[in-house]
Amino acid sequence: MKLSNGEHIFYHFEQIDYYIENAVSFIVSGIKQGDHIILIENESISVRIFNKVRLVLTAEELSNVHYTDNFAFYCKHGDFHTPTIVADFGEILKPFLDENLTIRTWAHVEWGHQLEIEQKLNQFEEVANKSVNEMGLVSVCAYDTATITESIMQNLMKSHEFLMTDIELRPSAYYIRTIIE
Repeated sequence: MKLSNGEHIFYHFEQIDYYIENAVSFIVSGIKQGDHIILIENESISVRIFNKVRLVLTAEELSNVHYTDNFAFYCKHGDFHTPTIVADFGEILKPFLDENLTIRTWAHVEWGHQLEIEQKLNQFEEVANKSVNEMGLVSVCAYDTATITESIMQNLMKSHEFLMTDIELRPSAYYIRTIIE
């Protein structure tokens, strides 16, 4: 499936090896199309991703892949706090948007143990969906299936236009488009 700007993808993964291969494919295809990639990932998985990406991309192409630690990003102040996450995301993207560069984001959403996480995730993904559409990003929000409840999964399918698993990418039948105000 060819991706275009403004697409928000919910990826619920089960097998880490497939996850890494899909992340590598996303990064490489984006770089080959001239995009900058923002990878928001934990350190251990990002090392595995970069080890594979380095085999395919030149040093110059690799300079267009930008890494942010996901635990620092999502829990900067010890809590999954949507306004902080959104503000930090805007700061990360600003230099690229100011230069009219195209951006793809791949974010592995992790939060540890927190109260009311379902409500926080719903609020975050609603704002993220608006932002992705407004900024014209291709954005993957990846969740380990083992860490989310059925209720969280259903809500994520409503806030993402596309649904991705380890082996497929398809439109989400549950997606509810947010009206951009």
